[in-house]
Amino acid sequence: MSVKYSSYSMSQRLLALFVLVAFFACIIMFRIFYLQVINGYSITQKGLTQWLRDLPLSATRGKITDRNGVVLASSYTTYDVYVRPADVEDFEEVSKVLSSALNLDYAEVYEKISKKNYSEIKIKAGIEKADVQNILKGYSSGIFFTTNTQRNYNYDQMLCQILGFVSSDGTGQSGIESFYNTYLAGVDGLSFVESDLKGTTLNNSVTYYENPINGLNLSLTIDFKIQSAVEKIAAEAMASTGAKGVSVIITDPSSGEILSIVSLPSYDLNNIPRDDMTLLNKMSRATGIVDTFEPGSTFKPIVAAIALEEGITSKHNYYYCGGYRIVNGVRINCARRSGHGSQSLEQGLMNSCNCVFMDLIAKIGLNKFYDYLEKFGFTAPLGIDFPGEVSAVLMPKPAVTDADLARMGFGQTIAISSLEMVAGVGAVINGGYVFKPHFVNNISTETGKIVYNRSSTVVSRPLSSDTSSVMRQMLLSVVEKGGGKYAKVDGYPIIGGKTGTAQKYESGAIAQGKYIASFLGFAPYDDPKYLMYVVVDEPQGAYYGGVVAAPIASKIFAEIFKLENFGEGNGESQEKNIELPTFIGMTISEAAATCAGLGLQYLVQGDGDYVTGQVAAPGTMVASGDIVLLIFD
Repeated sequence: MSVKYSSYSMSQRLLALFVLVAFFACIIMFRIFYLQVINGYSITQKGLTQWLRDLPLSATRGKITDRNGVVLASSYTTYDVYVRPADVEDFEEVSKVLSSALNLDYAEVYEKISKKNYSEIKIKAGIEKADVQNILKGYSSGIFFTTNTQRNYNYDQMLCQILGFVSSDGTGQSGIESFYNTYLAGVDGLSFVESDLKGTTLNNSVTYYENPINGLNLSLTIDFKIQSAVEKIAAEAMASTGAKGVSVIITDPSSGEILSIVSLPSYDLNNIPRDDMTLLNKMSRATGIVDTFEPGSTFKPIVAAIALEEGITSKHNYYYCGGYRIVNGVRINCARRSGHGSQSLEQGLMNSCNCVFMDLIAKIGLNKFYDYLEKFGFTAPLGIDFPGEVSAVLMPKPAVTDADLARMGFGQTIAISSLEMVAGVGAVINGGYVFKPHFVNNISTETGKIVYNRSSTVVSRPLSSDTSSVMRQMLLSVVEKGGGKYAKVDGYPIIGGKTGTAQKYESGAIAQGKYIASFLGFAPYDDPKYLMYVVVDEPQGAYYGGVVAAPIASKIFAEIFKLENFGEGNGESQEKNIELPTFIGMTISEAAATCAGLGLQYLVQGDGDYVTGQVAAPGTMVASGDIVLLIFD
């Protein structure tokens, strides 16, 4: 039986075949378009990776200098040595050259470079130019070099917590090095060489270079001369007081620039204890920025300024101190248990009388006081250009009792960082402005072109210029005639300030025998250019701020006056014509009467019945108005 096919059926089949061919042709054309146009760049790059081998060229990290151009941190060129196994003609010869020049084990080098499945093998990083020259003397094919950089800190321990350090690959890990890493690091480059799929360099190959972009340079607000003097004096003070730690911050209160900052103990930035991370973390803390503590009486100028600003008091308002206040049934003592009697606000500040400031803060009130804490910048980080800044630790307002508020009046039940204290007290003395503290003045290229200039930033203005003027005068009296007398520099009646002594707490309870002694001072009092905060952590023996911290400030101010050519002073040195008697064995009333008769002031340490020790020692020549520390153990 025969089968007949219609012409119509054949036409359909031809059409179907044509459509099918056209369909596949479109797919092929689209694929070609996709590969050559849409994804062409990516495929080209993949191709390049198959016939180009690259090695890194490290950018030079930017310098860090002080405000006058003194180099604090810099980088120098080192070299990394590689081997390309595919290019090695004699593995024994290459191993011999490298092991001899770099003092490496021959067998280990040979084993490493014999691995032909690797395109490049790093033999050693960070070698010096002399090592490169030694290798080149016996150079054999397959050895390659790339440049790298090594960080160097020109003054070892100086500013170690502030400058910070970098990792082995040159990335900033702490301090300024970390905060400004993006600017300092630059952009690494690469060198490319033509090779086959096995990694063997092609004959007559061309080497291509993508040059690195070097990092930018930072100019800090730090003054090298002042920093050097402060570090030396702080180290001497730590040794003489037996303290656990000493920190100092000096700022320009009219701009927020940090001129000097020290945290002891410290460590050598060129010999970082990376093998003991607990020790490194502890010693790399910039305590003045990242830690808080109860400031004690150095907080009193803040309270006094708030009261003046609110019209609650005046310089000549009088208060009575009987040695304590009873607040909601709680007895809160003054530092002088026998009391200061009747005294003006200025005298209360000079005597550091707790009772005066308990009265002031009670009149200010909790709500207004907390409002001012925010205005002074204590409720949030100030925004310094440094990692890890903390803000004050405050009790939740609903939890504050009247007794808590009373203690806040003299700097207890509130924890503040040294940085916040200098920013807050800066407003007390500079006309009323809280400035944002900062470390960097400007950022520049390696050719010196300035790409960023830092300007001073006002955070807030909690006080008027009139209040600030009155506070400067009263704080001058604290140093000239009150508890800050040991901060004086002979011939320079231009220093104002306030002492502080605070107990430390451990696990929520008072740590017996552990204190923080401090002094917050400024100069010149009529136009402050230097604001200094000295904090001595757990001094042994005497622990009052006026006895321990104020003399440190005096030495630092004396150095600053000398360095900045303040001249010979505009006042007369005190004549030390009083020979200090022995107070040992006296009662408090007998010692007080003796001091009054000699025109001396006194501080009491301890709760015993009789004087068991004194500072200064019997026979010491002192001036009228000087302070004697009487120890009752």
